Amino acid sequence: RKYLGADTRNLSAGRSREPGTLCFKRFASRGALASSVWVPRNWLAMLLDQLASAAVVLELMLVPDTVIVNITAVASVLFYRTYVPDLHMNLTWTAISFALLFPLQTSIREAYKRREQALMAISDFRATLYNVFLANHIWDWPGADTWWGKAEDNVPREQGGKGSFKDTPLSPEHSDRVHKLLLRIVDALEELLLVPRRGRSRQEFCKCISPEKELVEEAEFTGRCVMLKLLSRLQRATEDLKAAGMPSNEASRINQYNAFLTRDFEKLWSFKTYRTPTSLRSVSRVCIQVMPFFFGPYYLHISIDPKTGGENLRRLAFACVFSCVMSTILVALFNVATSIENPFRPNSRDTIRVKNELELCREGLSAVAEDCEESWHERMVFEWEIVNDSDHSTESDDGESA
Repeated sequence: RKYLGADTRNLSAGRSREPGTLCFKRFASRGALASSVWVPRNWLAMLLDQLASAAVVLELMLVPDTVIVNITAVASVLFYRTYVPDLHMNLTWTAISFALLFPLQTSIREAYKRREQALMAISDFRATLYNVFLANHIWDWPGADTWWGKAEDNVPREQGGKGSFKDTPLSPEHSDRVHKLLLRIVDALEELLLVPRRGRSRQEFCKCISPEKELVEEAEFTGRCVMLKLLSRLQRATEDLKAAGMPSNEASRINQYNAFLTRDFEKLWSFKTYRTPTSLRSVSRVCIQVMPFFFGPYYLHISIDPKTGGENLRRLAFACVFSCVMSTILVALFNVATSIENPFRPNSRDTIRVKNELELCREGLSAVAEDCEESWHERMVFEWEIVNDSDHSTESDDGESA
């Protein structure tokens, strides 16, 4: 095994063309870690992006609302053609812009803003969580005989102990207990954030049919109660440190970290329980369904041949298809707004990946706990800088061929 350091990175930086195959490449000039990732070349990336975009649009369109709005769109054209054939006119699309596109644009923008703010709250929560653990695990204070007052066990050193300082020594399992407590906090937060959301119109007006609102609120308040209990235990963990001799100023700093953790939780709670305006979504949903009927005269105008003034079957078919396409696009935009309206919605590509983000908490806590036993000045060798001899020879061959 060999170590790839700055020499390899300097050699890679001079390459004019990234090595790879006809379809894929890797960014060797960006360092050892970046060069381990294979990405498609530009022509293939363009094709894959087009296919993926088409799949996303189809997914947004293939919903029950699309069936209803398409029936309305076709029925509106046939209704005006059958009963009021003389009521055809070239209407303006200004009504669509103000009644539908502007509210949808506002909803999407505000939903993305809320998602970013909720993501920042999770990031702050995770960062504070690490510092709470490190403070409980690493911070020490002067003892009776040596600096290591945290390890004093009320047994004199002459008797094989670690010295005495106070009548209440700190438990040797304190760090492990705090670690397990923080993991339970992460578990409880994950369960709370994945509870189905409240704030739907049906929860307000259909209480007699479905008990959804009461069940959601009960689940949310149960998770909130558990979280507050777990967060309060961190304060008691700090009291154990104070009883064992930690100076009050350092204990106050740890309690400040605990307060930050509670503050970040309250932010996440507000993002969880409050939504973008329900009335705005209701207006958009209803307008999308009824707008094709009011634009029936415009679609009928398209179906009339301007030269003969009579009806053309092909133009009528085009008018029906055009009406369906416009209505389906509005449904897709509405689904974009509703899909990100709940920033913690699972199985959605544009919302926060709650399970992944909180799994990073667990992995981060485990990583810092393992590294706490190492010397802080010890050189850390990155995993991506260690390769086998065969990999090193392949790297050299790629450089020569490039």
